[in-house]
Amino acid sequence: MSATPRISPRATIPDRLQDLLVREAAFTLSRKRISDALQVAGEQKTSAKAGRPLLAFIFRDSKKEMERREMVENVSVMEEGIRNIDAALPKLQAYIDRSIENYLREFDQEYANGLAGSRFLDDWNRLLSRFDETITEFVSRLNGLKSLFESLPQSEPCSSDREARKNIDAVVACARAFQDEVGFINKIADAQRIRAGSDAITLYRQPDRNWKGTANSLLFTMPGPAIATVILLLNESTDTAGKVRSAIQGECQLASYVTQFGVTSYHQRVWTSLREATLLRVEPDSIESILTDTEDKLKRGLFEPWTPPRIERPDENGQATPPQRFSAAPPPPRKPAPSMEATQPKGIPPGARRTPGELPLRLPARNHGPTTAPATIPEIPAQPVAQPPPHSAPPPPENTGLVNPFESKEAADTVADLAAERIRLEEILQEERKGLEQREQFLSKSEERLLQKTQEQIEREMELEQREEQLRDLEKRLREKLGPGALPFSTPALATASATDQPVDEFKE
Repeated sequence: MSATPRISPRATIPDRLQDLLVREAAFTLSRKRISDALQVAGEQKTSAKAGRPLLAFIFRDSKKEMERREMVENVSVMEEGIRNIDAALPKLQAYIDRSIENYLREFDQEYANGLAGSRFLDDWNRLLSRFDETITEFVSRLNGLKSLFESLPQSEPCSSDREARKNIDAVVACARAFQDEVGFINKIADAQRIRAGSDAITLYRQPDRNWKGTANSLLFTMPGPAIATVILLLNESTDTAGKVRSAIQGECQLASYVTQFGVTSYHQRVWTSLREATLLRVEPDSIESILTDTEDKLKRGLFEPWTPPRIERPDENGQATPPQRFSAAPPPPRKPAPSMEATQPKGIPPGARRTPGELPLRLPARNHGPTTAPATIPEIPAQPVAQPPPHSAPPPPENTGLVNPFESKEAADTVADLAAERIRLEEILQEERKGLEQREQFLSKSEERLLQKTQEQIEREMELEQREEQLRDLEKRLREKLGPGALPFSTPALATASATDQPVDEFKE
């Protein structure tokens, strides 16, 4: 992972996220300008006080006094502006933080790959905090909903009460958020399984459950069964949350071991890159209007984090399928399908049915709308075709709607994306190699130090044994010269040896 992540030229930032980044850049530029002006005003105020005579209060100049008052008022206004910016900027950055996290989860696969490799400690900690907030709000909403259902009449569905509908909608939103959190954990687990194989898995998938659909079904349920459903949701969500939280904590511990081998926050690197790019897009004349509009919207609570749009399509039974998210680039508009009469080949009666082999087969294509494979058409008796008269101009070619892929803008953008992705993957590979080299160097140095310490310990033990032998020989010679009992001290080994001249039976001992 490179130190400065690169955004693919065609993977554009969503408009709402761009708007939030522009507002943050306006706050940053405004604060810098006010700080610079405040520093200049403070220096002027200090110099004015230093050059003021001692008896200036007697010979007071009204013009200078007015300028001094205006300077003091300007300083107060600038200090108040800085306090307002410092109070509003953290609120705005909270929305940007959540929006960038949602953007990386949806469109940046390298973010999931890095987390799967037990990297990005700060991102893992932020993921844990976000998961705790989500499950806490979900459980709190479910408990409140249970208390509300107990007070409703048992003969009408829960949706008949306005307050119940409002609370159920809030629970559905919390269930979707909880489902997204578990889904992202499963995405990381899938990336880890692809990257490291089944032998090095540290994060396991959680069962996919339709929490949102179960919560939405409470609208059409009577209060009695609805209470049982809420209790079931509480038990299952608490059990799943405990498993997911333990898994995230384990990944945080693994990520703490490799913090010295790379960046600790991919999210922060992307945010820094987006900030640098957005600062160049802010027009100086529009900063004041942006600040006023942002402060007003923050007071009224009109800002929301960007979330990837979802499409829920009903299936054949009329049930809503799981939400499908948009891709980074929207697909090109589809042409209206021709009617059955237009696609019916000549020679077949209008009421005749097509055989299964005659139905058009639609195949998915990359970054394009669905294409239609050539259908099998039954053979039709050949009919004579009228020959054109001689020297007649050829008929104009039909407009088939096909575009040369080498001349289209989409093809050029795709080539640019592939080139940028290739450069990005090469940088990731280089950093991974660098990290492996650093780990090998660290292990080799540790092994050398361990061998060196072991050798020193062995040499020290040999030296001590040699000295002990020398002391024994010296004490033995002294005893032979001076006789027994002459020495007031004796080592335990020599005392045992001199107590008797008989050999010691080791087996009896």
